[in-house]
Amino acid sequence: MENNDRPFRTLEEQVNLLREKGIIIQNINYAKNELMKRGYYSLINGYKSLFLERNENVSPRIPHQYIAGTKFEDFVNLYEFDKKLRAILYNGLLSYEVSLGAELAYRFSEAFPKEYSYLDINNFNHNDDNTVQVLKTISSLANKIEQESHNRGSNAIRHYLNNHNCIPLWVLTEFMTFGDLNYFYLNCKEEIRQGISHDFTQRYRITYNLRRTNAIMPEIIEHINHMVNMFRNAVAHNEITYSKVINRGPNMRSIRNVLGQTGLPISSQPGVFELIVSLRLVLDKSEYATMSDSIKKLLTDADNQFSTQVYEKILSCMHFPNNYEHWI
Repeated sequence: MENNDRPFRTLEEQVNLLREKGIIIQNINYAKNELMKRGYYSLINGYKSLFLERNENVSPRIPHQYIAGTKFEDFVNLYEFDKKLRAILYNGLLSYEVSLGAELAYRFSEAFPKEYSYLDINNFNHNDDNTVQVLKTISSLANKIEQESHNRGSNAIRHYLNNHNCIPLWVLTEFMTFGDLNYFYLNCKEEIRQGISHDFTQRYRITYNLRRTNAIMPEIIEHINHMVNMFRNAVAHNEITYSKVINRGPNMRSIRNVLGQTGLPISSQPGVFELIVSLRLVLDKSEYATMSDSIKKLLTDADNQFSTQVYEKILSCMHFPNNYEHWI
C-alpha cells in the first residue's frame, strides 16, 4: 500500500500542526470547536493564502510558514468575512437574475408570441458556429419542462400543462438558472438583445436622473452576465469569493464608459470590485445602494478587526482601491 501523505489527523494533531507552522492558538478548546465545525480544509487551507510568508518573487515559501503574529482567530474572522460578503452579493445578484429573466420573457415573447416558440431554433440567432449551442439551450429548456412536469407536488409548470396545455416563457424563466438565462440571452436574435439593452439603458438613465449617457449595448449586458454567472456560482456553492478573479474577463472599458467614470480603477481580470461597479448599470438605485452600503459596513468592520497589513491585503484581493467609497 502506498504511503498516504495526507493522513487523517485528530483535532489535537491539527492544533499541534498549526502551532508548528507558527500560528498562535491561545484557546485550544475554541480552536478544536472551530476546526470541528468548519473543517480544517475549508478553514485553514481555504484561507491560508493571505497569511503565508512569501519570498522575493511573492510566491509562498516552501514549506509553508505563516506571517509572525498570525492568530487562529484570523482564519475564523476571514472565513466569516467571506461568508458575509457572499450574503451581500447574493441579494444583488439575485435581483439582477430576476430582472434579466423578466426582460428575456417579455422581449422574446413579444417577438415570438406563439406557444413554445422558445423551442424553435429558427427563433434564435444561429449559424454554423453556434448551432450546436442553440440546440443545447433548446434541449435544456425541454428537459427542464419534462423534469418539472414529473416532480411530485404542485408547481407552476405542472399547473400550466394541466390547465392551459402550454408553458409560457415567463413561467419557464422562474425555473431557469442564471446559466440558463445567460445562454438564452447569448443565443437571442440581435433585435431582442437590442430591446433588452435599451430597456436597461432607459432604466439606468431614469433611476439616476441622467439626461445623457452612453447606451448600454447588448455586448455590455453580455459582459455583465459573464461576471454575474461566475460569481453567482461561487456564491451558491460557498466558494472563496473575496479573492475570486475572472482570468478571461470581459471588456471592462465599455462598462466604465457608460458609468462615465474615466478614472475608475478597474482590472482587465475582474474581481469583486469590478462586479459591484458593473451591477450599478442593471440594478435599481435602491437595490444598488443597499448592496453598496452593506459592502462599506463590512469593510469598515474588517478595518477594525484585522491588522492594517491584513486589511490592505483583503482590499487588494478584492481589487478595491483605498478610496473605494468614492467609486461605489
